[in-house]
Parts: sequence; C-alpha cells; structure tokens
Amino acid sequence: MVGKVIIFGVTCLAILFMGVTTASSFRTTITIAENPWEQMSQRCQMEMQRAQNLRACEEYLRQSTKFTEEGRYMDQQSGDWRQSFPRCCEQMEQMQDEQCRCEGIKQVMQQEQQRGEMQGREMREASKTAQSLPGLCRMSPHQCHNIPTPTFY
Repeated sequence: MVGKVIIFGVTCLAILFMGVTTASSFRTTITIAENPWEQMSQRCQMEMQRAQNLRACEEYLRQSTKFTEEGRYMDQQSGDWRQSFPRCCEQMEQMQDEQCRCEGIKQVMQQEQQRGEMQGREMREASKTAQSLPGLCRMSPHQCHNIPTPTFY
C-alpha cells in the first residue's frame, strides 16, 4: 500500500514538473503595426505578392458600389466590373491558403478605408461584397468573417 502511494506521488510530481517546464517555454509576442501589410504572416505576404496584391479585387470592390437604385452601372470612367471580377477570381485562385485569401481581402479593404475614397453606403456595400468574395468566385472559404462591416448613419 505504501509503495503504491509513493509511486502515485512520484507520478504526480513528474506530471506537475512537465507541466511547469512546458508552460514556461511558451512566450507571447504582440506586434502593433501601422502598415496593414506588416500584420500579415510572411506566408500570406508571399501569397499576396504572387496574386499581385489582389489589385483586380480592389478594382472590383470599388466598381461594385457604383450602381444606381435601378441597378444601372453609373461610373464608366473607372472601368467595368465585368472585367475586373474574373481577374479578381484569378488572382485569388493563385493564393493556395484559404486563410490568406481572407486576410488579403481584409488588407485591401483596410487600404480602401485609409484612402477615404469610399465612405458611408459605398464602404458598407464594398465590405459586404468583400466578405462573400471567395464564395462569389466559387472557392473556399465561402465567407470571410474577419472583414468588419462598418456602421455609418
């Protein structure tokens, strides 16, 4: 009986020691960056470069908000969304990592917001479109939940 108690005690001490050494080996680093591209992982940055920084998606998101209430396209100067959409899908397809797709789209939206060219209703619509962009291109993930929808009144 005493032998079993000693073995149990030694086992508990060994498990406790392993837990302490494992817990002390982890470290958390928090990086705050002003440049949105610096917040992405290196893997996603490389995928973004391969996908030409999703420039066609940026174009498409900007153009997709240029419709009248009747559904007619109203800005002929910025090009046609029907040309930029397939190019956007092609660029996203070059990104193999699904998480990087959403991260890249999020960065595109942050850049648009920083530029200040889209505001209010246009920014809200572009954000909603950005959230579903991979699904519109028939690829995974179907929704990017990491892209916030701004609330403007």
